[in-house]
Amino acid sequence: MKESDIYSLISNLAGGRVYPYVAPLNAEGEPSILPPWVIFSVISENFGDTLCGPAEEDGALQVDVYALTTDEARSIREQVVSMLSPLKYSQMSKKNGYESDTGLYRATLEIQSQQ
Repeated sequence: MKESDIYSLISNLAGGRVYPYVAPLNAEGEPSILPPWVIFSVISENFGDTLCGPAEEDGALQVDVYALTTDEARSIREQVVSMLSPLKYSQMSKKNGYESDTGLYRATLEIQSQQ
């Protein structure tokens, strides 16, 4: 699971404001873009091994959607779920939250994928 593969699947969401690991920041360390935006992180990669060399690969991906409303954040997250279907994930969890420092709602998606 490479960042470039994930980006190619979801790059059109949120008006193209999709970034690996961190949103663009200004000099004060605050986001320099307007919501909504999507951040994705490959949080783990595990490789099986056999006598012949590497076998299967398992990975975990986290996607955070930040928006002005919880409905907008959830809606974009559902689009992410649909667009990531080529990853053939085996497990999925969803969480919701509010970021008091930015005043934005966050909808988080975590998936486990086996290649």
